[in-house]
Amino acid sequence: MTVSHTESPTTAGKPAAPRTGLTSRGSRALAGVGALVVAVALPFAAPGLTGLLVVAAIFFLVVLGLTLLMGHAGQVSLGQTLFMAIGGYGAGALTLSWHWPTVLAALAAAALSALVALALGRLFLRLRGYYFALATLGLAVATQSLASAWTGLTGGPSGMVAIPSLRLGGYTVFSDRANYFVLLVAGVLAAAFIANVKRAQTGRVLTAIGNDPGAAAMLGINTARYKTMAFVVSAVLASLAGSMYAFYLRFMSPDVLGVTVALSIVIMLALGGARTLVGPLLGALVIQGLPIAGQSFALWEPLVAGVLLIVVMTYLPRGIWGAFTGYLGRLASRKDAAR
Repeated sequence: MTVSHTESPTTAGKPAAPRTGLTSRGSRALAGVGALVVAVALPFAAPGLTGLLVVAAIFFLVVLGLTLLMGHAGQVSLGQTLFMAIGGYGAGALTLSWHWPTVLAALAAAALSALVALALGRLFLRLRGYYFALATLGLAVATQSLASAWTGLTGGPSGMVAIPSLRLGGYTVFSDRANYFVLLVAGVLAAAFIANVKRAQTGRVLTAIGNDPGAAAMLGINTARYKTMAFVVSAVLASLAGSMYAFYLRFMSPDVLGVTVALSIVIMLALGGARTLVGPLLGALVIQGLPIAGQSFALWEPLVAGVLLIVVMTYLPRGIWGAFTGYLGRLASRKDAAR
């Protein structure tokens, strides 16, 4: 979370005032610890929502991986379901047919996703403007079609069934609560990795590419290399999420990887905020939480999600979390000016 702190004319010449509220590093750390405590307590405080939290945590991993590619490098990818499919079907096939350990199967599928993303990135990321988004939309369409047609591997429209649950050592991660805590650890580790990349030179270079790719190239930055790296990172996280989805549901079908799902992933990122770590979590919770309003409401979920996206993109272009932190920044500036 980044909140700007600007010096107003009325405070010029005065000693800089200490940051207040959520603007200081200590306050951000305290807020992070508080959020972690709430996350640990949620399955006990609201056990009926644990299944929803598990699915939201899975999609949080997918959306989080897109923050570097979309939020910073400015490349809209609609094909993340391809890597979820590689993770889900790949891990499922390795554990069912060759009896691989589940963790090793998920890592092998993630490695395959990285190689596929590396090859596709070098091909697609030469495209400019909206052509990259259209090309990745083609990936999403092809993924669902291939999952339905390749019956020997995927089970076709009936899906791949009896996928084993995740095993960690001698412990089987079967219940909703156990899956939630595994995903909580995975989400924290992934968020820490993405935060480090954002703070490093790579994050600043990706931001420069997203703001003006032509100027970045003139400065000697290998834009294709950095965008491909961001694409690979997003693919690995999507693949791990797909594996966790398969281990949790013990089932994988083309419906889980439809074009609607591919679009909803991008909507989650835009709703929450594309350049933050909290934004993907907010977006996943909002979109995955919509069906909780009732079974009949689930039919209206795509419409409501679309309207939400239009409203947010029109009035809150930085997403819900970006608008919230912006408000805190303006509030802190007013307090500084009043001193």
